[in-house]
Amino acid sequence: MNTSTRNNYRDHFFEHGHWGIKIRQILIALACWLILFTPIVITSATYLAYLTHGRHGHFFWHYAEGFQELNFLIIFLTFALGMIAVFCLAMGYIQFQRSRGLVDKWPLFDITKHQWERQTAEKFMTARFGAEKQRQHLRNYTVKPEQNLAKNQLKEVITNKNMEADN
Repeated sequence: MNTSTRNNYRDHFFEHGHWGIKIRQILIALACWLILFTPIVITSATYLAYLTHGRHGHFFWHYAEGFQELNFLIIFLTFALGMIAVFCLAMGYIQFQRSRGLVDKWPLFDITKHQWERQTAEKFMTARFGAEKQRQHLRNYTVKPEQNLAKNQLKEVITNKNMEADN
């Protein structure tokens, strides 16, 4: 198998032929869309009939609690949409200001701390299992029972060294 096809995947739906797969998947997709839109159409038509006193739409049900619930749902969704809009606009404004260089670009993580933690972890692993080159180039390596790491031991070594460095 050459490298160009090894890294790709195949989708029989978009290939030439495979009509059984195409028909079956299209029918399933259409059924799923129908299942999704049927309650939406019924609820919308009923709510429209409720709002227009039966002049438009069609009453599929006549429950007062259902109409109260729909009124609440519309208010709630309007509020949620407003909150989402405020958040999106605020984040867009911040990103626009950052792209123009008007706001400081804060780092997402501390690079020096990350490098120090990697060095600390490597020192611990070298003391425990040997040099990195030796560990990577061995085909089989048997770990002695006393070399096994306890749960979260590497994390504790790094955080304890971190606390020692801060003090």
